[in-house]
Amino acid sequence: MNLHQAAELIAHRRSIKPVDMDAEKSISSETWDTLIECANWAPSHGHTEPWRFIIYRGDSRNEIAKALQDAYQAETPADEFRPEKHEKMGKNPLFSHAVAAIVMTPGDNEKIPEIEEIEAVACAVQNMHLAASAAGVGLFWSSPAACYGENFAQSLQLGSKDKCLGLLYIGYPKEGKAWPKMVRKPAADKVIWK
Repeated sequence: MNLHQAAELIAHRRSIKPVDMDAEKSISSETWDTLIECANWAPSHGHTEPWRFIIYRGDSRNEIAKALQDAYQAETPADEFRPEKHEKMGKNPLFSHAVAAIVMTPGDNEKIPEIEEIEAVACAVQNMHLAASAAGVGLFWSSPAACYGENFAQSLQLGSKDKCLGLLYIGYPKEGKAWPKMVRKPAADKVIWK
């Protein structure tokens, strides 16, 4: 791959919402292995490799849907609770072929700040997202507040230092669904040269 091809792939990457995914179209084992391997090559300070993915497929997607709904209900004040949001949390995981809980498990080196571990996980997700885009697989990184609470952490059986950083919905776009187009403001407007 040359620089131009890499730039085209990066510009091609898009978020595909779960409702636009085909839950019935399977992702091959080879593709899964490649996506996970690409995530594994993210940079990490001190080689802590803090990224973890708990992947729910098939009927296990119901587990993550229920965990989301339970966490939302437990942690949302009654006057802020929205039944339609609760219902959506139960449906979204079933729209996609798979859902991965994105987990940050910090390394043992206490000199490495937590923010750097989080950044490493974000790089791993970006690597996976780029590889998925190259394979025509859609991803959507969702981060509802319910993912960050203690109830959801318990449902994932996370360690005391682990943090859930959101959910990745993974699946092929529905038949006939066009890959989204996007326009960005000029990159040059976001750089200061000294």
